[in-house]
Amino acid sequence: MAVPRLRRRFVPIKPLPGYPGGSTWDAQYTPITLGSYRDLVTGFQNGVPVVFGWGPPYSPVSYAPDHGCIEDEYTMDELHGKPVKDPRTGKSWYRTGGPFLHMRINTGYPSGGISEIGSIYNWNNTRRYDGGFCVPPLSFWGGGGFAAEFYASYNTFLPDVAAYFDRAWHKAKPKLELSSLYVFLKELKDGTRMLESTASLFGEEYRKSFQTFMRSGNITVLHGAQISSPKMTPGAIADQFLNHQFGWAPFIGDILSFGNAYFDASAHIKKLTDENGKWVRRRVKVVKDDNFRIVHEENPAYNATSYTIPCFPVNMSSEFFQSPPHWRVTERDTLSIHAAGKFRFYRPEFDVTLPDYTSAWKQVMRYIKIYGLEVNPHHIWQATPWTWLVDWVSNLGSYVERLSDTLLDQVAAEYFYITAKRRLVRTIEISLPLHSGLRVLKFERSFESKQRASADSPYGFNLTWENLTPRRLAILASLGITRNPGLARR
Repeated sequence: MAVPRLRRRFVPIKPLPGYPGGSTWDAQYTPITLGSYRDLVTGFQNGVPVVFGWGPPYSPVSYAPDHGCIEDEYTMDELHGKPVKDPRTGKSWYRTGGPFLHMRINTGYPSGGISEIGSIYNWNNTRRYDGGFCVPPLSFWGGGGFAAEFYASYNTFLPDVAAYFDRAWHKAKPKLELSSLYVFLKELKDGTRMLESTASLFGEEYRKSFQTFMRSGNITVLHGAQISSPKMTPGAIADQFLNHQFGWAPFIGDILSFGNAYFDASAHIKKLTDENGKWVRRRVKVVKDDNFRIVHEENPAYNATSYTIPCFPVNMSSEFFQSPPHWRVTERDTLSIHAAGKFRFYRPEFDVTLPDYTSAWKQVMRYIKIYGLEVNPHHIWQATPWTWLVDWVSNLGSYVERLSDTLLDQVAAEYFYITAKRRLVRTIEISLPLHSGLRVLKFERSFESKQRASADSPYGFNLTWENLTPRRLAILASLGITRNPGLARR
């Protein structure tokens, strides 16, 4: 029996030796000291100007971090029974797995809580600052919920894996059809309206278009345009969008799929014959996104007194700067989702062990299947008017597709899971044009997650064992699949 398990790893900030709070920082302790100032001590000796050296430190600068850790890591998974020993290799492995969630936050704080330790000098080298800089507080990291949510709730940044369940199943399952000839023929009657709508658009654009040239200060119209031609109304724009999205795009896609099916038919039939009735492992990429944006950019104006910079808890005197500092906040958000499973399907027309496999009728049935001419609940659903609108707001179409797969093609999965990885990184890059040299400080704060979700049953997500029909249970029994929550690794 699976036992839920929660593990946590916490890497605290450890201030430099001599810190009064002890070995780790906590909000109840004294703030961490970044550094202090010193002045150059000069005087006269026997009437001659003499430099005595740097005076004692004064005006110490300290800060309190937003959080007391460098990294905070959570892992939630399940413990299972003893592993099974593989008789072929002698290695032990688990037959079952389960949901998995790993989250890690990196706050960007260095181990001692201080960055870039050193000395900087003013314009005439009579004052210096000895110390380092701090990680910018949350208020400087930009909006978009990042600052407020960074420590408040880890789940805020987790991707919605459930939104990809149906897409993952559709991409990973065995593909028996190369095209959808049945749906194409049923929707061909809409071709006339599709052509009329497109012709209307081109005609409207022609009536609005005109060419002019200047001749002696006069405008001459070359061909039949009317400047007062009607413009595209919201209704017309919506009509053309639907015409493209659900008319021309599927139509051209079907034509291309027919061409591919024609050239790939023999190889596809051989592949399906080889896999028919056998377990086949599949791994597919469901989605991969990489988004980058500039969250905020700050270019302060010249100030003769002091500048506020994100990496310093108080204002820093302008005497240390050659020109105003500036900084930029950027964000990179990457998401990668994969699905993997072990599938089986069975169609008698692809069963080479049957005596009539080479018959003309079975050959016709194979072509009917790969060209998508078979009449099944999913094809009828696709060809029914306005079902695309239902699919936009529900997953009913996906349920009908799985119904056809399981009852007609006997598609089932011994195991199926979806894995999502997300990395969200915010970066602050601060340029400090100091008299002692340009310094560019870079701070990063990141959130990483990896989560795995198992299918609710051998027929995918959102279809539990309790909701399986007797026929579907009988199919699973014939495949040797019994109820076993989690992943089954073979």
